Amino acid sequence: MEKPNMRNYYAVKVIGGQEINVALMLEERIKTNNIKGVYAIIVPPNLKGYVILEAEGLHVVKTLISGIRNARGLAQGLLPRDEILKIVSRKTVGPIVKPGDIVEVVSGPFRGTQAQVVRVEEAKGEVVLNILESAFPLQVTVPLDQIKVSKR
Repeated sequence: MEKPNMRNYYAVKVIGGQEINVALMLEERIKTNNIKGVYAIIVPPNLKGYVILEAEGLHVVKTLISGIRNARGLAQGLLPRDEILKIVSRKTVGPIVKPGDIVEVVSGPFRGTQAQVVRVEEAKGEVVLNILESAFPLQVTVPLDQIKVSKR
């Protein structure tokens, strides 16, 4: 009888800003050495300094990260599955706007100014605005949570 595969989540500490590079190196090492037991490599967009590995055991993760540049070791303990789902789940940030809408900037250096939406970059959670109260054409990019819809 075959033993069922246990899938646990491990947090690998990495140098801040090097999460994607470490994830790519881990992927390459898995492919070249034909390492079994790693099911996913997760780079959370809002969690700096960590890469999450879904693997069968601690021994697999330790052999995988040994010698990887910019990997600083493992965080203590396992990560619960529901915490991983919270980190990677997609949530809407701020109001839903479309190009042409008039909005008010509610925080940041342009707080209190009226602007027109030029384009929405949903993947980044940002919106490009044309500031209406400026003496010359001024386009700025602000996060979606820093605007409030005034007129449609």
